[in-house]
Amino acid sequence: METAIWRRSYISLISSEHLVHSWRGKSVQRKQAESKSHIKLHTQSAPFGLCPKGLMLTQAPSSIMRSRNSKDHTMNSGGSCLSTSTVAIPAINDSSAAMSACSTISARPTSSMDTQMHSPKKQERVKKRVIWGIEVAEELHWKGWELGKETTRSLVLKNRSLKLQKMKYRPPKTKFFFTVIPQPIFLSPGITLTLPIVFRPLEAKEYVDQLWFEKAEGMFCVGLRATLPCHRLICPPSLQLPMCAVGDTTEAWFCLDNVGDLPTFFTWEFSSPFQMLPTMGLLEPGQASQIKVTFQPLTAVIHEVQATCWYGAGSRQRSSIQLQAVAKCAQLLVSIKHKCLEDQDAEGFQKLLYFGSVAVGCTSERQIRLHNPSAVNAPFRIEISPDELAEDQAFSCPTARGVVLPGEKKCVSVFFHPKTLDTRTVDYFSIMPSGCASKTVLKVVGFCRGPAVSLQHYCVNFSWVNLGERSEQPLWIENQSDCTAYFQFAIDCLESVFSIRPAFGTLVGKARMTLHCAFQPTHPIICFRRVACLIHHQDPLFLDLMGTCHSDTTKPAILKPQHLTWYRIHLARGLTLYPPDILDAMLKEKKLAQDQNGTLMIPIQDLEDMPAPQYPYIPPMTEFFFDGTSDMTIFPPPVSIEPVEVDFGACPGPEAPNPIPLCLMNHTKGKIMVVWTRRSDCPFWVTPETCDVPPLKSMAMRLHFQPPHPNCLYAVELEAFAIYKVCAHNEREECGVSAGSLNGWVGWQGVTEGGFGLHPLHARLSVGWTAAPMGLSPPKLLAQ
Repeated sequence: METAIWRRSYISLISSEHLVHSWRGKSVQRKQAESKSHIKLHTQSAPFGLCPKGLMLTQAPSSIMRSRNSKDHTMNSGGSCLSTSTVAIPAINDSSAAMSACSTISARPTSSMDTQMHSPKKQERVKKRVIWGIEVAEELHWKGWELGKETTRSLVLKNRSLKLQKMKYRPPKTKFFFTVIPQPIFLSPGITLTLPIVFRPLEAKEYVDQLWFEKAEGMFCVGLRATLPCHRLICPPSLQLPMCAVGDTTEAWFCLDNVGDLPTFFTWEFSSPFQMLPTMGLLEPGQASQIKVTFQPLTAVIHEVQATCWYGAGSRQRSSIQLQAVAKCAQLLVSIKHKCLEDQDAEGFQKLLYFGSVAVGCTSERQIRLHNPSAVNAPFRIEISPDELAEDQAFSCPTARGVVLPGEKKCVSVFFHPKTLDTRTVDYFSIMPSGCASKTVLKVVGFCRGPAVSLQHYCVNFSWVNLGERSEQPLWIENQSDCTAYFQFAIDCLESVFSIRPAFGTLVGKARMTLHCAFQPTHPIICFRRVACLIHHQDPLFLDLMGTCHSDTTKPAILKPQHLTWYRIHLARGLTLYPPDILDAMLKEKKLAQDQNGTLMIPIQDLEDMPAPQYPYIPPMTEFFFDGTSDMTIFPPPVSIEPVEVDFGACPGPEAPNPIPLCLMNHTKGKIMVVWTRRSDCPFWVTPETCDVPPLKSMAMRLHFQPPHPNCLYAVELEAFAIYKVCAHNEREECGVSAGSLNGWVGWQGVTEGGFGLHPLHARLSVGWTAAPMGLSPPKLLAQ
């Protein structure tokens, strides 16, 4: 059948654009077209590979549809200039020169190459549909048109079925839309037909029309619409936000599109608990804006709110979107990670977290576990109980805020860094979930411990040393705690006959250090000094240093630790202010007695059967500060000096400054001898170097200063020793005395050995000399 048709047809391959132009000013005689009795088959050669798979057979129309205006017009067809399009037209046998173009409907297969090369300016995307196997646009839309100017849009029909499609169409009803004269259309499978639709407006208004197609199955239409430039914004009808906890925040986005023809300002109108960003803006034609919607509920209910976008002239147009979200109460369970026996995790809203004993300056960490069994995020915040002195807080939690995801667990660290020694610290943390959930109170308890520094011995006895010799003994210092300890001995190692090396240092936890204690006397006397060892975060320790110096002519009694014990008992019983000769006489007269340890005491019958006083326990800090150098003292000092501290100030010139007077007072009831120690290169010294002071009398002395170098600062601590001068059994003996830290003592050995007493005396002297010739360098510190 197809072969018969092709033999009786005259076929020529021409472009549809050429056919459109052949309509202008030409008339076709219908009789001439119908009188042809013989039709020839003519084919135009095409490049290899571009031959159409199917052809569309159409009957030649007798006339074309034109507007009443006889002027020429331009038609832009989307299917023009396609070399593979075919058109079947009748032709006259005997006249090859006179051939009439009778149709502009082209049937062509879809070619991506042709579309890429010859497609016109891209129009807006057309929504298509398939009706009875024909793929066609739902509507053709004209935008940006001008009055009196014709604009053409192409309507494309494609056969999606596997059979030949036959249809016809009706022209638009209005005069503003027109196309070619209706004629039957045959579409082979896969073939595309391009039908040009021309729009020519005469008024500035909106135009609407329809193009109807008729098939054996029924009729369908394609809308034709031409609109004026307008404002139009579109958005989704609804937006469902994720589920959110009360007090938390969730967010979502949607797209606001400007499908109109004009730049459009917009403003959003919404209500809580929803927020929208941006709330206003400007969209150019074809531009879209991402709108962020934030949901922050305060109540656990289902929220549904309509948000309205106002736009257009006077903001009279609107587009709406329905916002929907569900709010729930979050739940947060608090437990203690790696719980120990002291931790309490009882039922209720309070828990106990015990840190135990932590070294001062160290930090201990423990963790709590937060579990979220709910289906929403659980935001939380952790607050510590307010304190007036925030810097004194020993507990801290760096996680002030956070979120626990649904069904998950989060570990939070709590730190204990104590600063106050030997104290028990208690504080409270509040773990508060967002919304209506109840808070959990966490009680934290910790104890602060300091370093545990101790000495191997608390008394170092150098026994006796010849004048001019030096004796040295080792002594270790140990830190039994696990925290670092810092120590320093309160002794001037250069000006004293006793020295400790090193005088200061650092002890790490569980460490031990060896100290070297030395004794190098300058006079043949008894020497004693009680040295305080200051320790950071611990009470001071006290080290007793004692030794006796012998010369060829003078050999005092050797001082022993037992004498120190007797002295302190006598100090508590008020007997240290009496010289040995008076105590010896009182003992002979039975006014004093000796106990089983050999110490002196008032007879019991005179004390009404009360026990003899013993040396009391004195707290280390009290002993250090109330050492007799100030107005506050525990026991009255036997010997004192004024002033205790001397400052020479700025020395004016190269000559030595004037000496400063000192007053030495003897508070005992016996005669004492005072001996000052001095090394040869010391810039400070006292005159007289040795003197006797009567009982209850004072002695005037002078303090000298001779700086060896200009522009230097000098500071030293001078040391003096005082001894009783007594006569026993018509034999004169000089009995020992020691000076240390102004808290002196007197000891008694018994009549047969001769009495002796020890009284400490020292003065802290400092000086600065700033006068110097012009141009010298600034003062520097000279270590002495």
